[in-house]
Amino acid sequence: MITLLKLGGSLITEKDKSHHARRATIRRLGMEIKEALEEQPGLQIILGHGSGSFGHIPAHKYKTREGVFSQNDWIGFTEVHHEAQSLNQIVMDVFFECGLPCIPISPLSTVEAENGIAAKWNISPITAALQNGIIPVVYGDTVFDSIRGGTILSTEDLFVFLAKNISQTCRILLAGWEEGLWEDFPGRTKLVSSLDISNYQDSTVKYLKESLFTDVTGGMAEKVRLMANLIQNDIIYTALIFTGEKPLNLKKALLDQKPGTLLYSNKKQ
Repeated sequence: MITLLKLGGSLITEKDKSHHARRATIRRLGMEIKEALEEQPGLQIILGHGSGSFGHIPAHKYKTREGVFSQNDWIGFTEVHHEAQSLNQIVMDVFFECGLPCIPISPLSTVEAENGIAAKWNISPITAALQNGIIPVVYGDTVFDSIRGGTILSTEDLFVFLAKNISQTCRILLAGWEEGLWEDFPGRTKLVSSLDISNYQDSTVKYLKESLFTDVTGGMAEKVRLMANLIQNDIIYTALIFTGEKPLNLKKALLDQKPGTLLYSNKKQ
């Protein structure tokens, strides 16, 4: 089984402070990944991360996800990419210091979108990396789009494509700032430990709110919508949404424990 692991922008950056990476947190998460790999050497991970206070702020300014049409829009397109790549370089540098064998896979250079959805992607380098014990790292980024000119694909958007097109079974782990889904957000006193999304449209909307921060890719509601679609269509069986703020939570999730909220369908049970 392949683990698609996302480190959310709210976790690895100060999302309300422009261009501010949380290096100590990134380092701790890198060490937790390394420890999990040492305990379970056969673990195959495709890592992704959000853009947080790097990419989302210019993306919101230029409305890049909605489309790129004017010259000013294209200037914004390049700025968003620069910010996303800058954060990716920080993540790669810190993980290299942790001793993790990672290589970056640039979405802008490899992915083509059609109306905001990843449509074409040669994933051979990703599968080759996995076969050779390397962790490929993708990230939310600008990409060219056949309808919109250009757009932004989130890590979850990329994971949807990978889950559908990789020939092995996948599970998805989404590590962010929130502990999971809350029945009483923003009160945060009643955590939903597991959620049957068999009837997603009817059963989950009351738990979902948009991100508290600037997030052009839809916040928690969009994450759950994408995961629910994959589960309902038998592409993955479960997805776990949890906080990476608590030390060892990430390691536990990689080793099959379930901190946070587990999304599943009882039709698969």
